[in-house]
Amino acid sequence: MSIRKTTVIHNNELLRRRLVGLLTDLGCEVTVAADGHDLLSTIESCDVAIVDCKTVDIWDAGFMARLRACAPNLPLVLTIQPGRLESYVALVSTDAWEHLPEPFYRDTVAVLLHRLGEQQKLVEQNRYLWAELETTRGQADVNTRDPRMTQILRQVSKVAATDAAVLILGERGTEKEKVARLVHKASERRNLPFIEAGCRQGEEESFTRLFSDAGGGFASLIMGGTIFLREVTALAPEAQARLLRAMEDDSCARVVSSSSDDPFEEVERGAFREDLFFRINAAQVFVPPLRERTADIALLAQEFMEQFGMPKPEDGWDELAQYDWPGNVNELEAAVRLAAIRRNRCDSAAEHLLPPRFRPENRRPFRRKGGST
Repeated sequence: MSIRKTTVIHNNELLRRRLVGLLTDLGCEVTVAADGHDLLSTIESCDVAIVDCKTVDIWDAGFMARLRACAPNLPLVLTIQPGRLESYVALVSTDAWEHLPEPFYRDTVAVLLHRLGEQQKLVEQNRYLWAELETTRGQADVNTRDPRMTQILRQVSKVAATDAAVLILGERGTEKEKVARLVHKASERRNLPFIEAGCRQGEEESFTRLFSDAGGGFASLIMGGTIFLREVTALAPEAQARLLRAMEDDSCARVVSSSSDDPFEEVERGAFREDLFFRINAAQVFVPPLRERTADIALLAQEFMEQFGMPKPEDGWDELAQYDWPGNVNELEAAVRLAAIRRNRCDSAAEHLLPPRFRPENRRPFRRKGGST
């Protein structure tokens, strides 16, 4: 994060002009405030406040309380006169982040701005990462009655105990994200952040955010946790190179990836780097489509009905397994949500959830011949 907007309070006009000039030369937009009350009116658009330690009202406890109520993470810098006792008393008596000695020099101010930018970046990262951690807790349950899926979940538990990069394959809508969260939750990293980033076109912002810093802030950002890359084979070539460099340079973050496309085909046609594929494919998990997990269809539908507050119909459950569910679990969830919104009275789950042409009274045999992996 770079410091672009500063507010300055200084009673000495010559020193104030000198500081404002240096800040402006370093690319900052500077607002001069007359006092603490004036400062409070500018902090919404302010990255840092640089305040003369002799400014009277910063000693008022009420002012500091108001400042922190409005801007709890605003960096406060006190300008001090080295060797003067009152300067150091001011540093101890306030929650200043930094101090800036007088007189002012360009190099000193430049170093201060860089240091403040790094500190602010860490504050923002910490807030973001731990908010993500809180949303991760309790969301990794994958319920199943299907023997094949049960075996896959056992495999996931074994993989989670290692530090291997994991590639999760399966059609869209097959709960690959839940499996990724399960890998994290079952690992020794469970109390560290789980960060998710999209890789398809239009979703690159979250991926770019992880790698926005020179030298790659990968390990420091994740802080030893897990990063989940959705649809990793859709990454653009330059993003693939950036990910490969990060995985080669950093060892403390675990990478879990998913793909709805066949990664071997993507490598063969030159759309995905072979060396990167080897990196992310240290362990592989395949999540079968819902049509191959027919024992789970009614189970999942009933879970979604509870989630959306929808009464469970008495019959029609067997017919759900006759439908192909091309959108997999996502399609089933959307069908239950729509049924809950409509609140139509009927006793059949099939009548509630199946598309009209696949309901029992209209159904013709329909089965997909094969599924992509």
